Amino acid sequence: MQQTVANTSLERVLSCPNLPTLPVVAMRVLELTAKPDVSLREIAAVIENDPAIAAKVLRTVNSSYYALSRRCGSIQQALAFLGLQTVKALVLGFSLARSIDGGGDDEVSFDFLDYWRRSLYAAAAAREIATLGRHCDPDEAFVAALVQDIGMVAMWRAYGDRYLQVVDLARGEHRRLAALEQRSLEIDHTTIGAEMLSRWRFPEAVVSAVRCHHRSHEAEPSAVLLARTVEFAGTAAAVLSIRQPQSELTRFRREGQEWFDFRNGPMTLLLQRVADRADELSRAFGLDTGSTADVDAILRKASDIRRDQGLVEPSIETSVCDITTPLCESASQLPDAHALGSEIEAAFHAVSSQGGIGLLLVGIDHARCVQDAYGARGTEAAMDHVLAAVRHASGSRSRAFRFVGAEIAVLLRDADSDELCRIAEHIRRSVAERAVTLETATDGGFPITVSIGAAMYEADETVRQENCIGSPDQLVSASMFALASGRRSRNRVVIFRKSS
Repeated sequence: MQQTVANTSLERVLSCPNLPTLPVVAMRVLELTAKPDVSLREIAAVIENDPAIAAKVLRTVNSSYYALSRRCGSIQQALAFLGLQTVKALVLGFSLARSIDGGGDDEVSFDFLDYWRRSLYAAAAAREIATLGRHCDPDEAFVAALVQDIGMVAMWRAYGDRYLQVVDLARGEHRRLAALEQRSLEIDHTTIGAEMLSRWRFPEAVVSAVRCHHRSHEAEPSAVLLARTVEFAGTAAAVLSIRQPQSELTRFRREGQEWFDFRNGPMTLLLQRVADRADELSRAFGLDTGSTADVDAILRKASDIRRDQGLVEPSIETSVCDITTPLCESASQLPDAHALGSEIEAAFHAVSSQGGIGLLLVGIDHARCVQDAYGARGTEAAMDHVLAAVRHASGSRSRAFRFVGAEIAVLLRDADSDELCRIAEHIRRSVAERAVTLETATDGGFPITVSIGAAMYEADETVRQENCIGSPDQLVSASMFALASGRRSRNRVVIFRKSS
């Protein structure tokens, strides 16, 4: 009987005449990519038949989101540079955005801003998580996370205000929604979304991940890792929505550690990277998702809640971004790499069981271009600019050193990986947000970015053994390796792990 009711509810929704539909270009791309012998030229021709979709794909491919070393002038070039799955993911994403625009109805009361904000945050998070964890294809994860809630739009189209009342009952806690839908309407958005994607001939793994994006353990064995990635991405989106910062952060940390073996520092960086990527995606998709999530504010709010409630669980929420220290010296006056070596040796002799030793190497991206364009004065002005950001982010607890070339080393004693990563990300953002001051430059200044390599001598011996950083030389080498990795894509923080 229960199955009959569910089938009836499903057919009621799927027979609704104003459901979102997948444009022809997306349907054709799905058909072609299912063929093992399809040519890139054939797929490019299909996409180029829809000028609006093609233009959006090229604009996104050439944006900072993908940071290509050379510009793509055609869809076929984009396919060659980024691969079939990436371009396919963009085509499907833009096609769905077009079909779920929320426009043309004077009585629209469905919260499309919240819908797209959650969807784009989840899509950006899924791609980052898949890239870090290497458990599933990043572009397949992107698509699955982007479309995971399409069943909500279908239910609203079918049930109208009755469905909106169910959404209101969730009070902004999205993970409660499926149970409330089942209780009120005998069907939920995960089932409907999965059936819609199945009828559109999406890959089975994506269909299974959408069906189980709130209960990934129930997914088909071949799709469990994808479903888990999408579910974890949804948790990241919930953290960034500032609805329940303490409870969602706790869940975020637990899922990251248990499912992907992520540690707190990289997860802190992940949140900031997701916020930045989602902002870029919203511009590419032409969708209003509100202001960019302020990760620092979210972490502070969660920290305040934890303190007020007397929670003693170790957390990643403490923010150091409000600490300010006046610049007391120029980069040219900093002690050199030899002094850094001596300081690290002393830190190792005095290390405590309560805190480890953190090292950041902050390198100016394209330093040679800065030198060629603005000379030695420009390079030193850029270094002073970076040092100011270092002082602002790390305060008096750190020591800065002139390392090699256009690089500054930052040493932190009694630190942990959370703090190290937060400081590194704050430095990176601060440097990029304002121009270097130089009177002889056009407009009185010029922009720069930095890449940062982070490494940690852990206080916990077990973690230290896993990370293989047990000496001053290994700490320096690890941070240099991480910096080199970050510079491959520029304007990025990379923390060293043994598997890096």
